[in-house]
Amino acid sequence: MHKKNIIVYGGCVSRDILNFDTVDEPCIKLLNYYARSSLATLGSNNAAKNISKKHYDSLLNIESKFQRRMVESDFKNQILESAGKGDYDLLLIDFLVDRFHLAEIDGKLVTRSVEFVRSGIKPNRLINTFSDQYLTLWREGIDNLLSVIDARADLDKVKINKVYWSDIATDEQDTIKLNEKWDIEKNNAKLDAMYEYVEKILPSSSIIEVDKSLLIADSNHKWGLSPFHYTDDYYRKMLEIIKA
Repeated sequence: MHKKNIIVYGGCVSRDILNFDTVDEPCIKLLNYYARSSLATLGSNNAAKNISKKHYDSLLNIESKFQRRMVESDFKNQILESAGKGDYDLLLIDFLVDRFHLAEIDGKLVTRSVEFVRSGIKPNRLINTFSDQYLTLWREGIDNLLSVIDARADLDKVKINKVYWSDIATDEQDTIKLNEKWDIEKNNAKLDAMYEYVEKILPSSSIIEVDKSLLIADSNHKWGLSPFHYTDDYYRKMLEIIKA
């Protein structure tokens, strides 16, 4: 049976789906996983800029090789090259990484992820993730990514994981914690604006969405309590859709 080759550009909400592909004959092969990298950094003008060696050297301050690689990939906007190759069956994208602010270094915007902060690099300025400027940059970024895919690969291979932050957890006390710690409504309103934009560009078949009743935060999730760490039912349903 042919395995479906997949690239994930987003976060654990999309990557963890593949962990449920555990049958004797796995149906999915993960080619690349690009995490902690905001679409707002992918505009053609920004992607053309380079970052000095001293900042790459600072990435050695990040202990985890995987996390170091994620930040380096973000610096180089590697998803553009990878997506343009077209050697995949599906490119699964989610927008949850776009909760991070942007940082400017050497005149280039990068994602101010937790891992970036660990590098110790001091940015020249920040762009707030809820600002109008951020959303403008985000539109430029997804426009450029999709144009690269359209020119070199196949837009039919793109699937958007349309998902929202959950305000309900499996444990009642954790539901209270969720809503106290995170501004869920504000983040979901921002996601709505992003989905509205991309749904005007891509056909409905490119948008993957499960019933919102499956968006329940798992109090015992391996990555901890979070509005976007869901119960197993969510991942199983998404896997079913992807495999179809």
